[in-house]
Amino acid sequence: MDRFDIKDACLSVEHDPQGRFWNSKWNLHRDVLEQYNLPKRVTITDSTVREGGEVPHVVYKMEDKLRITRLLDEMNVHEIDCGFASTSQGDLDFLKHLDAEKLKIKKSVVARIEVPDYKQGIDRVVNANADIVICALYAHLTPIPESGRAEYCQRVKDAVSHCKRSGVFTSFWVPCTNWEETFVLDIYGAAVDGGADGIKIGGGGYLTVPAYKRMVKLLKGISKDIELGIHVHNNYGLATACTLAAVEAGASNVGTSVNGLSHGSGLAAFEEVVMALTVLYGFDLGIKIERIMELSRLVQEITGIKVPLHKPIVGESVFPETPEKRPRLEKRKAQTFIEPEVIGQR
Repeated sequence: MDRFDIKDACLSVEHDPQGRFWNSKWNLHRDVLEQYNLPKRVTITDSTVREGGEVPHVVYKMEDKLRITRLLDEMNVHEIDCGFASTSQGDLDFLKHLDAEKLKIKKSVVARIEVPDYKQGIDRVVNANADIVICALYAHLTPIPESGRAEYCQRVKDAVSHCKRSGVFTSFWVPCTNWEETFVLDIYGAAVDGGADGIKIGGGGYLTVPAYKRMVKLLKGISKDIELGIHVHNNYGLATACTLAAVEAGASNVGTSVNGLSHGSGLAAFEEVVMALTVLYGFDLGIKIERIMELSRLVQEITGIKVPLHKPIVGESVFPETPEKRPRLEKRKAQTFIEPEVIGQR
């Protein structure tokens, strides 16, 4: 009888080109790959500075924001979310500081267009050298009567056209996952008609994976070849799953936050999304993934919010067999756990 090697029989994996990571061949089966409509390239818009600043008890100093952004820039992350610079003086000051830093990372800002002077707000961030302006409608804060929908669509078209005339990359964003479907498609159609270079799905956190993929497919039908971005919150623990599902359906820009920091239950975690896209889907994002732990620890230091031990990718109990983690974990275990026989003596 030939020798049976259980390791050879059980371990069915592929390595990335550098031999660093395993990817299960189950992920690479033709039946799985045929379900994808992957974009040629995916970019990351990191929102740690904005979304992290919305976490209770987190108050960034200007230098904190710059330290995070500098490291993101060194790691070749594509875009930084500079916040609501059209209406917030603090966010506008951050944008101006970043412009003085002369970093490679693109500066993205949100310009709210439901306010009366939205065109002045757009002009303000353009003059501060924003690279990307996202015209954002937050009209979900108040009910939208049927008779007013055409007016909202016209406002979106006018805002996008106004922004586009400045020559800046213009996108449109609305937290639409709780909105009525026909109106969502109409309002994104208005942005495309206004000349948008991209559209983004804002908010989320309430959709299942199939529902998210369906929404992306519908918007791909409207957006054609322009950039389609996503920004998924983690209300039911599905942020990373829905983000990856959206990429499978053709989304080419994804929003993240380091350690998943955001208000409420958080946002799709930078470290999870970047590693999954790199290892499981084979994207070359150009991001220096070897510095992800450094980035996670910097954000922990600045915010004072520690990630759980079991946090994917960056938790201390993940991959405990690595030499750098083993001593810390053994020390923590010795300090935390009481041996059963000691308990029995009490």
